[in-house]
Amino acid sequence: MQMKKIIVSFLILISLTGCWNYKELNDYSIVTGIAIDKKDDEYEVSVLISNAAKSSGDNNDNSQSQIVVYSAKGDSIFEAFKNIGLISPKEIYIGSFSILVVSEDVARSGLENAVDLFVRYTNSRNNFYVAVARDAKAKDTLKIVTPLASFPSQNIADNLKSTTDLQGTIAKLSFNDLLSILLRSGVEPTINSLTIVGDPDEGEKKENLESSEPDAYVKLGNLAIFKEDKLVDWSTHDESLGINIINNKISEMYLTLNYDDGYVVVDTNSFSTDIKVELKDNKPVVNINTKGEARIIEVRGNINLEDSKVIEDLQKKSNKKIKSHINKAIQLAIQNKTDIFGFGLRFYQNYPKYYKSVKDSWNEDLDKVDFNIKSNLILKTKVTSKNSLEEIHNEKKDY
Repeated sequence: MQMKKIIVSFLILISLTGCWNYKELNDYSIVTGIAIDKKDDEYEVSVLISNAAKSSGDNNDNSQSQIVVYSAKGDSIFEAFKNIGLISPKEIYIGSFSILVVSEDVARSGLENAVDLFVRYTNSRNNFYVAVARDAKAKDTLKIVTPLASFPSQNIADNLKSTTDLQGTIAKLSFNDLLSILLRSGVEPTINSLTIVGDPDEGEKKENLESSEPDAYVKLGNLAIFKEDKLVDWSTHDESLGINIINNKISEMYLTLNYDDGYVVVDTNSFSTDIKVELKDNKPVVNINTKGEARIIEVRGNINLEDSKVIEDLQKKSNKKIKSHINKAIQLAIQNKTDIFGFGLRFYQNYPKYYKSVKDSWNEDLDKVDFNIKSNLILKTKVTSKNSLEEIHNEKKDY
């Protein structure tokens, strides 16, 4: 027993004293975000580096930037990445970066090279998020500084995480998730887009960090639609919502319902989608069933919320709108001949012999699938007020 204690203590001492290839943290340039752009036949790779030496220096000079972006070009992504080493005074470390942004040009030409690099490159972890820059250079999205995050990459990653739970049009996608989709048959990826609102040149200045109303900021956009590893289209707001509903990625969403001369906004919770596939006379059938609860969170107009008929009408409108979003998403997939919902994968899992016989033409024949859509959203009224504020205001005038 005593000998075991000695051995354990010895091993602990070895781990504390380090090893022969140990390097100080200050020997590295820590990458927090990577962007890949393409111009003509060349790739441009940009890395966002946390400038720890300046942000924590003894002189405490607030005028010094805490971030720096290095860019280099090459005939391949790996060559461009390695060429950054000719610029950076320290060795580049990408073991903990949080976001990979690719430009529209890169996405349309194919993600294969980027995917292959990060799979093979042993220093990279695969839990970072992936996004596509729309109407902007990918590297510019890493330069926009904001008051609420230390680094632009952190701002984007945090926004993806928080907004996924609050907005039905956003669904964060990690590199592992993307890789899993690309390696399977019968399902294609969708990736969130990023846009820059304002002037990118102004957004990277220190004044943007200190301004209460920034001159530029990065905004999450609608979903990018892929066929295999290539971008083929952009979805609208309604189509993005429909895609996430079908893919059961909705934590919370809101629906605005026109009613009489006003409107009602309902907020969903406990929302889920169940999909079952079947063959009827050797014809593929997809049954999409959604269910959940919703509450009224905003009312505009003279609408009597105590009238059961009004609540029934609003509930019908809610379910009709959900089915409309789903139909729009399905039509987008049919139009682009890409199964972004994984229906083919479900048929492979349930009817492998059938799917193998139609595998090669599955995407092209999505319009031959029968879709049955049902929505059962229940509108809860316990927490709703008697009337809208407008109606209450009108009642007070009678006193």
